[in-house]
Amino acid sequence: MKSKIHLQKIESYSLDDVEQFVQDSLKVLDPEATLFGPGQKVLLKPNLLRGFKPEHCVTTHPVVIEAVCRVLKDLSVHQIAISDSPALGSLSAVADKAGYGLLKKKYGAQILPLTDPIPFENKEQVPHLKIAGCLQHYDRIINLPKVKSHCQMTMTLGIKNLFGLVIGKRKPALHCLVKNDKLKFGKMLIDIARHVNPCLTIADGIQAMQGQGPINGTPYPLGVMGASKDMTALDRVFADLLNIPLDKVYALEAARLKQFGQFHLEDIKISGIADYRSLAVEDFKQAYPIDISFNPLKLFKSLLKQFYEVRIKEPLTVETTGKDSLR
Repeated sequence: MKSKIHLQKIESYSLDDVEQFVQDSLKVLDPEATLFGPGQKVLLKPNLLRGFKPEHCVTTHPVVIEAVCRVLKDLSVHQIAISDSPALGSLSAVADKAGYGLLKKKYGAQILPLTDPIPFENKEQVPHLKIAGCLQHYDRIINLPKVKSHCQMTMTLGIKNLFGLVIGKRKPALHCLVKNDKLKFGKMLIDIARHVNPCLTIADGIQAMQGQGPINGTPYPLGVMGASKDMTALDRVFADLLNIPLDKVYALEAARLKQFGQFHLEDIKISGIADYRSLAVEDFKQAYPIDISFNPLKLFKSLLKQFYEVRIKEPLTVETTGKDSLR
């Protein structure tokens, strides 16, 4: 059976347009309406890598998250939680900077840090690989990546986004443990994706990031949203739209080798647009590749930055804001 993908041209972050896209996607991908229902707890996993405003295209746009919240509320989902493990800063601070604060008030969505890291057996035998144990408390997980170039893995989308479910500073350590073998790292990502098994992946490609992503790139007006139950198929199609060589998208190559999801276009059925290649672009700038390993000095500096951000800077910001509100 072919994997289904729903694609749509959306050029701006109109809440009505994005919500309609989510509704249309569910009609195509879940025609029996069995994915979501009353009483469920649903976890949303956006890309909340660092604390940047939405226009920087580092994080999944808040309008995409709000549209999903609206649809889930219409389906009587009981609890919506938003979670990730930022590279720098606390989840609450990063989410606020990314424009997610409104979601708590409007939809009762909780922004919850990942907890309870537990080991799981991975076929790549990467040591010390642990995933957030709190995932087991949710009935469904929705993967909500941002379409971005990536200086270490060429592209980050659905598969790579789930690496955020590895808590905190374990992530750079795992980069080191694969000894700069990008394909091995990609295979580890497949083990994580297979373990997490999100029910749906929705990609924010309205404003993508090109160049030295995932942080230092520049916005690119791709104007495309995509959704699928099969994140490999979705990543494959976006790689095609961006004209990225498939052998350089290491997570996708790993998915092909480990037979995770549909890699071949002839096994993918695309709805929402008659000719999906009409959405393809020629001028998307790829990242200049760098090693995936972190040397010990860089790791130490990263730990210091995290300590400063969470223990000193954020409390000072809260204290200053509180004083200003009293004036």
